[in-house]
Amino acid sequence: MNTYRNVATALAACAACLSLAACSAGITTASTATTAATSSSSPSRSAAASSSPASDGRMIEVSGSIGRFPVPAGAKVAENVSTSAGIGIMFSKVTPAKVQSFYIQALPKAGYRVTGNQSFSGSDGVMLIQFTGHGYKGTVSTMATADKSDTLPGLGTKNVTSILLEPK
Repeated sequence: MNTYRNVATALAACAACLSLAACSAGITTASTATTAATSSSSPSRSAAASSSPASDGRMIEVSGSIGRFPVPAGAKVAENVSTSAGIGIMFSKVTPAKVQSFYIQALPKAGYRVTGNQSFSGSDGVMLIQFTGHGYKGTVSTMATADKSDTLPGLGTKNVTSILLEPK
């Protein structure tokens, strides 16, 4: 029974990230980092990638007191939104196992404390990491296969990850 509750928590975190993105669609201060975050031609992006908290990732710019947040190499960032309610990041193209491995290393190196780390086998390959730091509590949730209603246009339904950071 506890496993189903944890899966529900992971899905709720994913839905919360989508809600944050949807609610901020009309806010002009929201930043969507689809091209800029994945571009490596910019000198600042190259420097960010080389100073990444884990060797197989890069840092993306986010609003708020955090400033930057790690994402795994190869991630297609589809949403990077900051509002007064928190920060939401969504990406695809990285398997749940790689996301889990990356964030277990990258979060502590970026100054966060991992408070939970769970994965659930099955066709959906759900993984959930909870963390705190820099004045935020956060959740990384990823699924090998997501329902179309749980993703953003252009993101797809394979290997979808959402990160939600809420001020403490």
